[in-house]
Amino acid sequence: MMHQFAEENFPPEIQRIADRMNIDPERIPPYELPPLPIPERCSPSVFLNRVRPALLRIMEENLYGPIPPRCEELIFRKRSEGVAFDGLAIRREIDIVCRNRGREQVLHLLLYIPAERSGPVPVFFGLNFKGNHACTHDPDVTFFPFIRYPAGWTPRLDDTREDESGRGKFEGRWYFEKALRAGFATATIGLYDIFPDRSDGFDSSVMRLFYEPEEWSSPDRKSGAISAWAWGISRAVDCLEAQSEIDRNRIVVHGHSRLGKTALWAGANDTRIALTVSNGSGTCGAKPARRYFGENFEWVRLWNAHWLPESFRHLVGRDGEIPFDQHFLMAAVAPRLLYVSDGTDDVYADPAGTFEALREASAAWRLFGASGLGEKRQPPPGKLIGHEVGYYLRCGGHDFTPENWEALIQFASKRLK
Repeated sequence: MMHQFAEENFPPEIQRIADRMNIDPERIPPYELPPLPIPERCSPSVFLNRVRPALLRIMEENLYGPIPPRCEELIFRKRSEGVAFDGLAIRREIDIVCRNRGREQVLHLLLYIPAERSGPVPVFFGLNFKGNHACTHDPDVTFFPFIRYPAGWTPRLDDTREDESGRGKFEGRWYFEKALRAGFATATIGLYDIFPDRSDGFDSSVMRLFYEPEEWSSPDRKSGAISAWAWGISRAVDCLEAQSEIDRNRIVVHGHSRLGKTALWAGANDTRIALTVSNGSGTCGAKPARRYFGENFEWVRLWNAHWLPESFRHLVGRDGEIPFDQHFLMAAVAPRLLYVSDGTDDVYADPAGTFEALREASAAWRLFGASGLGEKRQPPPGKLIGHEVGYYLRCGGHDFTPENWEALIQFASKRLK
């Protein structure tokens, strides 16, 4: 998602679009974030029954499109179980079988549960980019063979899943053993199980359970991959709730980059998610569009039109004009817990703007007598801040590292009582 575009060999017509993204703080045009649509003397019940549904409706109708309903039939089929990490954990692999309108899609969930526990435990869940086996060196995690998508007209359409030789290649982004030692279960599903991250991914996606091919390919397509991935997150929550070792009141959903956008959309909609975590999510995530800095709507539409409904094309070039912004989405998580993080060098995700949007969203938590973020200024790198709303800035670029996990585990351990 975030690249130093000068290093890429784009055709001139694409380079011109890349160059239109502003990464100079001195060139940010004047802007104001639109106020949250919260009436004066708003009570918690008014927020939950009127304001929050309105916020979700704004984001659905103007940006993400609808998340499909729960499918007609959902089956949790245990594939394997065993001991992992030298006895630290129980490894459980579960096939989530989703059926609707005579069609079937299987999501492969990998779950690690602390072997030593005194009762149900909290759980971290996140979608992964490369396959479950790429998240750990555990040799007993199933590698699911796949037919690789052929390369498209650009490397951005390459199939980025790891073959079996890539086992554990992205272990640092998951830090399973650290979470387990802190008393958390941890789980993941590959995003390709839900919607391949490609413009031509529909035929292999969960969306074929709800849409016909001609609906999806039409100029009026109502939804996109972000809503599909959010749907898959909710099916993972269904499955985790059904595991007796998991505390259904302490489910954490996290995501990085485009999956950070997805985690926010899922967390805003699914109230079973106790803590929503977004890292480096950028435009259409935690970054405000009105602050014209970093990744913009035009760039998202160019490379990733499948993420969002076809109506998103009407927002291109109107980043600074839209009557809503991403603090609306984050406010819809209230009064549940929210945590956002960024890297100092991840300029296309605009850490300063992200913090501003998070600060504005924090007003929703104050309606419940909570402190929310509790800070007005972006903290220096390495300092975790916040109350019901947390924020962490790490030195470095577009990644989710063991340092991120240390801060997140600290926040979750303190706030998930």
